[in-house]
Amino acid sequence: MKNRNKKVLFALMLGCSITLMATGCDKLKKEPETETEAPTEAPTEKQTETETESETQSETQPQNLTADEELAQAKEYDQLKTMYAKDDINVRTKPGTDESSEIFSSFAQGDQIVVVGETPNWYEVDVDGYEDHGYVSKQFVSEEVVAPKTDEERQQAIEQELSGQTATNTDSVAASTTASSDSSSVDAEYGVGAFAESFPIQAATGANVRKTPSQDGEIIQTIGSGETVTALGETDRWYKVDINGTIGYVNKNLFNAQ
Repeated sequence: MKNRNKKVLFALMLGCSITLMATGCDKLKKEPETETEAPTEAPTEKQTETETESETQSETQPQNLTADEELAQAKEYDQLKTMYAKDDINVRTKPGTDESSEIFSSFAQGDQIVVVGETPNWYEVDVDGYEDHGYVSKQFVSEEVVAPKTDEERQQAIEQELSGQTATNTDSVAASTTASSDSSSVDAEYGVGAFAESFPIQAATGANVRKTPSQDGEIIQTIGSGETVTALGETDRWYKVDINGTIGYVNKNLFNAQ
């Protein structure tokens, strides 16, 4: 009887051992499957990183936007910022360079600029003497102090411009007299006063020459930065000028008297 019990007990122990061994083998068989799944996850993570990098690069690239698209993304600052002009720069009515974005003022290199807001590519700025704000390109504005141009640098630019001009001849003087006569009605309407003697003025930046001394006046010509014209008269904000016989009006803020 005792021998029989021993046999039963031995049989049970042997059965348990076989079961444990079978379970261990199943685990060993399943582990390679887990290892083969791991490589499929890595490309997914790498692809996600690549997509993220691509999106970030796209967002940081300069955007070529119209004035309306710039304004649609405009934001006002909670506090005003003081920045500095890195060069002589134009102030425009809109954040763009097309015909609808007119130049109405300027900053000289080193001038402080009060910034009130921004669009993707332009700063919205306060301009002394004007109720409305203007816009300057971000690429010409610095957060660091910028030294102004020296008198020698500005005089050199004037001399270079003057050296490329031809002397005024008799025909151009006669044409100027005729054009001046035609503008007399405009002078009377806008209260343009004549100077006792004409004198040269130099454009600090590109400027529009208008038919009347008004921001709404028809643009009849444009002149480049550094170009010199003859001032014939003035209002509080405009010069009456002669440009090789063409009489027009330019914003005073865009010129330096010589």
